Amino acid sequence: MKRRLGFWTGLTACFLWTGSALAEPSAADRATARALAGEGYQALQSKDYATAADRFSRADALVHAPTLMIDWARALVGLGKFVEAQERYEQIIREGVDPKAPKSWQKALDDAGVELAALKPRLAWVTLSITGSNDARVTIDGAPVPPAAIGVRRAINPGERTVRVVAKGYLPQKKTLRLAEGSDNSADFTLEPDPDQPAGTSTMLDSAPATADKSPQRSPIPMYVAFGVGGVGLVVGGVTGALALGKHGSLSKACNSASQCPSSESDTLSSYHTLGTVSGVGFAVGLAGVGAGAALWFLGRNDDAAPPTQGLSVHPYLGFASAGAVGSF
Repeated sequence: MKRRLGFWTGLTACFLWTGSALAEPSAADRATARALAGEGYQALQSKDYATAADRFSRADALVHAPTLMIDWARALVGLGKFVEAQERYEQIIREGVDPKAPKSWQKALDDAGVELAALKPRLAWVTLSITGSNDARVTIDGAPVPPAAIGVRRAINPGERTVRVVAKGYLPQKKTLRLAEGSDNSADFTLEPDPDQPAGTSTMLDSAPATADKSPQRSPIPMYVAFGVGGVGLVVGGVTGALALGKHGSLSKACNSASQCPSSESDTLSSYHTLGTVSGVGFAVGLAGVGAGAALWFLGRNDDAAPPTQGLSVHPYLGFASAGAVGSF
């Protein structure tokens, strides 16, 4: 009866002091934390450590106090979670207690030091060694182990622990360790290549293909179109130009001057002007097409300085009243 009365007295003092020493929790937070701590204390007395740990952790999250943390640590010890309990004890000691704090706080600090000293020898330790891969992922009971903790002693809770090791390109491995309190253990894993993994797969994944950095080659189709248009333009310009010259010869015999032609030559004169215009436009389009095709050809050569030993080879040509491209396979 005296112990229970002492607990509730200390609990009340805890919440009163917390409200003045730290950021003021709301009345609802204090009431909720008080109820949670009461449930946690009852669970701890009945050795329902899982419920006790849950209630004290929740209460401490609402109203942080060493009296809550030490009972939380005791519940963790009851669950066999020595590593987590050690951290709670260490936190109480790191944070310390103000000299003006309630006696229950000072007692919690003193008890934390005593109980921590008794707990440390009960911790189990394990050294995990991995050979075969530098990129293995290790878990203990599903919790990841940092790479920095591989190959060195690592604190671990006593009991049955499952260690899994996986690495790309290797067969996964699993070992079940049975660790006694205060024991110092080691577990070695030698990874074996996965026979279902194609040879050289990991190397291919880690390094990009040699041709990956090459710029995509330009399509030759625009060059063909440009040369084709240019060739047609030059042919049209040449043919219509030749016809225009023929008309000019006829007109020069029938007309005294460009402005004095008989009415019978009006159709010939109109055809001459039309053919001259078409010839000029044809030559302009032809030269533009040939120029564009040549530019695209030179650009294509710059993209691929080393010509292929076989395949499509294209060369532009320019002749009298004609232009285009020839190729070979």
